[in-house]
Amino acid sequence: MTRRPERPLTVSVVRFDGSLDSISRAIELCGGFGKLDRNDRVLIKPNITYSGWALIPPYGMVTTSKMLEGILRLLAEHGCKDVSIGEGTVAEGVGSNTRRGYKYTGIDRVARRYGAKLFDLNEGPFERRQLGEVKIGVSRIALDADFLINVPVLKTHPQVKVSLGFKNLKGCLDIPSRKRFHQKGLEHLICLLNQLLECDLTIIDGIYMLEGGADTLMGLAHRKDLMIASQDAFACDCVGATIMGFEPSQVGYLREYAELRNRPIDISAIQIVGEDIEPHKEKLDWISSAEEELLSFGVTGLSVSNPGYSVCSGCYSNLICALGIFAKASPNRDCGDTRICWGREQANAGTGQRTILYGNCAISKNRDDEHAVRIAGCPPTTMSTLLPLIRTLLSWPRMLRMLLLGGPQLLAVRLGLYSGNLPKWKRYRSPEFDRSHFRPSLWQRMSQVFAAWRK
Repeated sequence: MTRRPERPLTVSVVRFDGSLDSISRAIELCGGFGKLDRNDRVLIKPNITYSGWALIPPYGMVTTSKMLEGILRLLAEHGCKDVSIGEGTVAEGVGSNTRRGYKYTGIDRVARRYGAKLFDLNEGPFERRQLGEVKIGVSRIALDADFLINVPVLKTHPQVKVSLGFKNLKGCLDIPSRKRFHQKGLEHLICLLNQLLECDLTIIDGIYMLEGGADTLMGLAHRKDLMIASQDAFACDCVGATIMGFEPSQVGYLREYAELRNRPIDISAIQIVGEDIEPHKEKLDWISSAEEELLSFGVTGLSVSNPGYSVCSGCYSNLICALGIFAKASPNRDCGDTRICWGREQANAGTGQRTILYGNCAISKNRDDEHAVRIAGCPPTTMSTLLPLIRTLLSWPRMLRMLLLGGPQLLAVRLGLYSGNLPKWKRYRSPEFDRSHFRPSLWQRMSQVFAAWRK
C-alpha cells in the first residue's frame, strides 16, 4: 500500500539578536510548544561533539548554553516541572566525557538555574531495538520522554555532508551502536533511527556555523546568528542544509527518508516563516583535507586516506588532534612517503610507501600487511596516537629533542589539558566569537545576579 504524503509543518527562521526573546520567537513562530503539556517529561538533546578540559574552540561545534537557556526559560513559563537535558559525547580520549562537556559548554550552569536534571546518556540504561537488520542500544531516557527537543548545531560533516537534527540523535545510542552505524551503513541507519525516535521539536542552533568538518580541529567556524525551528525534524533539516548550500536531495539520509515517508524533498514544498532564507544562503565546503592542514605547518610527505563512512567520530577526532599537535611541534618536516589508513580501507601501499594502520578496523582489514605500523585501539587515544607518530616519522635526534622540549605539553595531552592550540584558532579571539554564549565571564555573572537582585 502506498503511504499517503505527509503534510510538512511550518519551519521558522529567526535572526538571533543576542536576547532570549529571539529564541522564544523562533519556537513560537513554528508552534513549537503546541503539543506540549505542562506535565510532560521533557528531554532536551543538545550536541556536544567534543567535551573535556582541553580548550578546543566550541564555536559551531557544540550547542551554546545561550540556546539552552532560552528553551529552559520558555519551558518554565509554560509550567513544565519535569525537564531533563541528556547527551552522550562520542569523542574518547583527551579527558573527554559528557559530564565535563556540560561544564565546557556552560550547560551545567543554566541547568542549575532552571532546575533541569542532567543525564549522561552513555551511562544508560539502554533498550535493545532493531533498525532493519541491525540491533542497537537506545537510551531509555530518550525513549521514555513525552516531549523530545532536539538542539543540534548548524554544521557540515566530512562523511554525510551535514550534521543537523537527524544525525544528532546518534547521541542517544550506546557507544557500540554508534560504531555499528559506521560499519553497517551510516546514512541508512540515521534515516531509520529518525523513524524510531521522533522529535517533537527541533531547534537548530545557528548562532555559529561550522564548515569543513564536524569540529574545530578541522572545521572553520563563522558567526551566523540564525535559528531554525520546527515540529517537523525532516523539514527543519532540509532548510538547514539549504542555508549551508546543499540541496536536501544531496544528503543521503534525507533523500532516503523522503522516499520512505513519501515526502517531497523540494524546499519550495516547505512553509517557511520569519526570515527570508535567500540572503542567508551560503556555499560551504563539507570536508577539509588533512594534507592541507599539515602543509600549513610545512609538513609534507604524509597523507591521510579519505575517511569514508567507516571511520567513527572517536578515531576521527583523536587522529586529527594528534596530527595537529605533531605538526605544530615538528614543523617544516618531510615525512618521506607515508600514508595513514583508517576505517575499513584497504591500504594498497605504493612502491616504497610506508603505511600506518590507524585503529582496530584498519588493522583488521589489513592484517596481512606485515610491514605496516599499527596503532591499535577503538579508538586509540590521542596520546597513544601521538607517540607512535613521533617514533615513526622522526629521526632519533629530532624525536629526543621533541620529547625534551615538548615534555610538559605531552604530559598535558596525557592529562587531557592540552589539545594543540592550533595557529588557526587565533581567529576565535575576534569579538564576533563570544565565549559568553557558552560560559559567561565572572563579571557578566555578577551583573546578572545584581540585576536579579534589583528586580
